[in-house]
Amino acid sequence: MSARGSALVTRQAPPDRDALVVVAEQPDVPGWVVDWCRRAGRAVQLQPAAGTAEDCIGIVVAMAGRTVLVERSVLVERSAPVHQARGRRPRVVAAVRDLRTDGSVLAEATAAAEQLDAALVLAHGVPLSFGERSVGLAEAVARGRRVLAEAAARVMATHPGRTVTTRLLRMRPYELVGEGVDADLLVLGGLRRRIPARLGLVACSALQHAPCPVLLTPRPA
Repeated sequence: MSARGSALVTRQAPPDRDALVVVAEQPDVPGWVVDWCRRAGRAVQLQPAAGTAEDCIGIVVAMAGRTVLVERSVLVERSAPVHQARGRRPRVVAAVRDLRTDGSVLAEATAAAEQLDAALVLAHGVPLSFGERSVGLAEAVARGRRVLAEAAARVMATHPGRTVTTRLLRMRPYELVGEGVDADLLVLGGLRRRIPARLGLVACSALQHAPCPVLLTPRPA
């Protein structure tokens, strides 16, 4: 970590519910995260991890009710040559299920996209368990479209120049955040402040299989 961000980062400090917790294998915080939190007046807490999915899941559960960024061995800021090879901008993907509980997902994803100058993709999954003639399929698809339209409208109302793309996908939510996700940062809802704290299937799948850093934001209690 560069010296410019050292004043913001703590390792062994009293819990700060507003701080961003960075779970990483290396004793380092990505430069874009340091800059992002400095601009927002937000502290950063570094939480070392062994690098296994089980280790990350255990740490995330212990941080219930807080915003947690789980890093990968290839950091976002180091993957610029990959973007250039692909011929595209960095991409922040937000998995939006329900705006009543995923407002923080939308806010954090938008802010991260601003910091990274990235394209913002809002994604919602309609499970394949709905067959083409299943009762309820039309309603599920219509609801997903409404959720995405409202989410995009919220972003554009506060960030008029931001590029926003919506994707309604026919797959289960946990598949939406798996290894096939085309993202440089994946943002989704994490744990509520409750006892006992339990990490859902979608978040667990993201921590085990997503090929990019994962930002988990707390849902309302």
